[in-house]
Formats: sequence, structure tokens, C-alpha cells
Amino acid sequence: MRGQKRQTMLLIGIMLAALFTMIYYGSKKEGYHVDEMYSYGLANSEYLPFLHFSEGGYSVKDWMLEYGAGESLGDLFHNLAKDYKILKECGFRLKESVIYKDYLTAQANSADTRTTAWVTGQYYSDYLAVSKSNTFNYASVYYNQRGDVHPPLYYILLHMVCSLFQGVYSKWFALCINFAALLLTVWVLYRMTDRFLGGGPPAIAAVLAYALSCGIMTTAMYLRMYALLTLMVVICSYVHLKLEADGFRMTRRSRAVMMLSTVGGFLTHYYFVIYVIVTAVVMAGWMASRKKWRELFGYALTMAASAVIGLGVWPFAIRHVFGGSRGQQSLEILMGGSFHWIQTKVILIFLFRQLYNGWWWIFAVSVLLLLLAFAFAKKGTRQVGKALLLILPGSVYLVTVSQIAPYFVDRYFMCLFPFLCLLVTESVWLGAGVLLQLVKRFRNAPDEWKGRCRAAAVILCGVLLAVCNSSWRRMPGYLYEGGQEQIYVPDRTSCIFVMPDNSWNQSALYSSVLARCDRVAVMYQSALESLAGTLEYTPGDCVLVFISDGLDVEAVLGQVREVFGLESVPETARERSEGVLRIYLTEEKDFALAKAGRQE
Repeated sequence: MRGQKRQTMLLIGIMLAALFTMIYYGSKKEGYHVDEMYSYGLANSEYLPFLHFSEGGYSVKDWMLEYGAGESLGDLFHNLAKDYKILKECGFRLKESVIYKDYLTAQANSADTRTTAWVTGQYYSDYLAVSKSNTFNYASVYYNQRGDVHPPLYYILLHMVCSLFQGVYSKWFALCINFAALLLTVWVLYRMTDRFLGGGPPAIAAVLAYALSCGIMTTAMYLRMYALLTLMVVICSYVHLKLEADGFRMTRRSRAVMMLSTVGGFLTHYYFVIYVIVTAVVMAGWMASRKKWRELFGYALTMAASAVIGLGVWPFAIRHVFGGSRGQQSLEILMGGSFHWIQTKVILIFLFRQLYNGWWWIFAVSVLLLLLAFAFAKKGTRQVGKALLLILPGSVYLVTVSQIAPYFVDRYFMCLFPFLCLLVTESVWLGAGVLLQLVKRFRNAPDEWKGRCRAAAVILCGVLLAVCNSSWRRMPGYLYEGGQEQIYVPDRTSCIFVMPDNSWNQSALYSSVLARCDRVAVMYQSALESLAGTLEYTPGDCVLVFISDGLDVEAVLGQVREVFGLESVPETARERSEGVLRIYLTEEKDFALAKAGRQE
């Protein structure tokens, strides 16, 4: 009992240390990846998945008010009754109804990419933050995600948090979701290791290695769904190990937990499906080898029911996976078998840098110790089954995702960080047990003394791993020091954002900056002339010009000056970052001091 209390106190201490470290690095995060901006936009923008610049007309928001969810539960029921009446009058031929025709009009207007008008900075603020009329509007989140490439659970959680702070944008909203998900991951990892993989010493060693690692801090700093995905993957492993510990017998509670975790993972990221399918195959094979046919049948029904519920809640997954550009690209790679193993090797290098300080020998020694433990394991031991359940899904996930991922980055593999830490600590725990048995002079030693030696070895391993992969030795990623948070926007600022013709809307990356401007014009270079004479510049105003890479800077700047009548306004500052050149045009003499934060 005393030992259990000591372990609990150690776990709490480790989790608090991890939390304080996350908060520290969160305060250091100064910029954002464009997908992080889209996280907020997809969660909080009212029926507008991505930034567009419609010149008015009937929008998806108008359609939802007229035919859809409305603004209250009463509106919803009223609209459902009206929709039924409309469909009944046209013989329930949806595509011939005014509902469908109005929807096509609304969708076309809301996807208008014409950029020939000024918008206020509030437009960008409304994209990032929850407006008063849009609080807890999960219908909007659901609609936005159907036009994206990811399922909606993470965005629902982010919208829920942001709805508590109307009209406010803060990096801390998404960071807090990540912190909570990762601390829960640490707790589940501890419980899983303590109950099913050796007890307290390897459990403490595993969470010590993971909770203070550069890998967990990098996961925490990226404002996307990958911290939540990590939690779902670890829970998936936990519930399956618990199922085996219970003799493969499911209770109502365990069945409900398994279904919730499976559906939750599916609604977090489609790559979770790869992990859970391999896990299910291993579990089914394990049950079959033990002749647990009745339990296997119940397990199969549970997983099938999870798939039906998941698709029932989010049927757009079928279109995303089989009809979307990313889904089709992934399927072509899988079906064609065009695997490039060098990609998997490079991804492993990325992961080892954040967990093992880039030292391959740690991974190699861990594998050798596991093989040693299996070689001396008794026939029919549960260790082999547990190892397959923990190693095979992650391995298949690593190889498959490294081939089909749209970008060659580490974020898709953050969910494997806990298992890579567990691999090392568990291999030391098992290997130490075998080595103690092999060394003859310890044969006559008391079992308690052997247990202490084994525990000391694995705890020492956890400490060393925590030290070598600590974020204090290697800075976590996605901090973007000097990024958008540090961009100075004076009062009375008009912003002109110039992009190459036919490029994507690069201004989305700077949404948090443009929200602080009085008004914004996002233009393709060829459309600049259409705004001639629309800027009323007075002394003391500031014009902030963003010029995207790939454009002739001096030619574009000269065109901007001519179109907006700014020939006499001096260039006060010029800075380059994130693929654009920022140029400040202002007559204010104290601009440089104000920009440096020294103006009184």
C-alpha cells in the first residue's frame, strides 16, 4: 500500500512537471503553421470553412437559417417541418426541390474567391474567434468539416472551448486541449503499464521518459488534432490489453468503453483506422489461438457496431477517403504497392531525434533485449501476445502512413511517441529479468533482492532516457519564434496582401495579424487595378503591404504605390518571413520606436 502511494505521488509529480514545461513552451510559441490557423477557422467560422471573399448574395449561413439548424432548437423543428412539406409537394425528389437549388446557390456564393473588395479586420477576427451569434454552434462545425479532409471531433472540442470566450482569439485555447489530452495520455500509459506490463517500476520509467520528452512538447505545441489522436491510440491499446486480462470476456461497461474509444479515434483522424484494424486483427488471432470463439464473435460484433456508429455519425468519411484528392492519392499508393522504404527510415530518424537524441543504438539495444526475453519466455506465455498487440499496430501504422502521408513531416507519427518510450523501458524490464536468471551467482539471492535490482535498472533507464530526450536539451518544434505574434500592427492600419495569380489564399497564414488591421485587401496581382482610388490615406495612417514570394517585389510595390496614390509615402520598414515580404508605408516619425515597443 505504501509503495502504491509512493508511485501515485511520483506520477503526480511527473505530470505536474510536464504541465509546467508545456506552459513554459506555450508562452514561447510566437507563430503558427497555416493549418493551425485553419484549426480555429474550421472550428469557429460560421458556415465558412476557408477564407473567401464573397461580394454578397445568398450564403450557406442564410440557407441554414432558412432550411437547416437555425439559431435555436425551435428553429430546427420549425425548419424540419417546413422541409418535409416542401419535399412532399415535389414528390420527395430532393434535387428538384427549392431546398437543393437554394443550397447550390448558397454554396457557390460562399466559395467565391473573387478578391476585388476591401474587408474589415473583423472579418478575420470572426474567422478565428466565436462571434456572439455563433456560440456552441456545432452544426456550423459539422458543415465546415464536410468541406475539409478531417473528421470533426477535435474541431468540436476547440469550438466548445472558444465559445466560452466570445470574440477572443488565443493560442491558449488549443494549447489547453493539447495539454489535457497529453496529460490524460500520460495517465493512461501509466495505468496500462502498471496493470498489464510489469507493474509500478516500468510504469514510472515509461511516463518519466515520455512526459518530459521533446516529443511530447512538440505534440503539445502543434495546434491540431494530433495530441488527441495520441490519446485515442493509447486508450485503444489499453482497452485491448484489459480485454485480454479479463479473459477476453466483455462486460457492458468494457464494450461501451471499447466502442467509445474506437468511434472517438475514428472521429479524430482517419489514420486511426489503420491502427485499430491491425489491433483488431492481432486480438482476433489471439482469441482464436486460445479457442475463445464465443468471445471472438462478441468482439467482432462490437468492432462492427463501432464502424457502423462512426459512419452513421460521420458519413462524409466515405467521400473524404474514396473521393477526396488526398484519399485517392493514398489509395493509389496502397493499391499500386509503390512503397519507398527510405521514407520510413527518414521518418524514424525524425522520431529518434525527438526521443532518443538521434541515438539509433538505444532502439537497437531495446530490440535485442526484447528478442532475448522472448527467446527465454515459456511456451504459450502472454508476453508474446502483448508484444504483438503493442508493436505490430504501431509498426504497420509507421510503414503505411510514411508512404501515404501527403507531407513528409513528423506530426502524423506523434501518436507513436509513447510506444517508442515504452519500447525502451519495457525491454529493459524484461531483459533485466532474463539476465538476472542467467547470472548464476544471483540464483541463490532472495527474490525480493532480485526484484529491487530489476526495478532499479528500469527506473535508471527511465531517468537516463528522460535526460537524453528532454526538451531542455532539444527545443520542441512548432514554436515559430519571431512569428505572427511578434508582428507589429500600428493603429489605423490598412493592409494590402498581394499574391501571384491563381495561388491559394496565403493570407490565411496571417489571419491573426490581419484581424488587428482596420481593413484588408487580399489581391491577386492582376486585380490590383480594380481597387484604384479606394484607399483614403491621411498622414499618420499606416499601409502594411504583404508581397508573396515569386513576385517581383519592386514592380509590385511600385504598382501598389501608383494604384493607391502612395508615391509620396516613405517606406518605414521591410521584413521577410514565412514566404512573404512585409513593407510598412507610413509618414509617422516615431514608427520605428513604436515598433520596438519603446514609444511612451
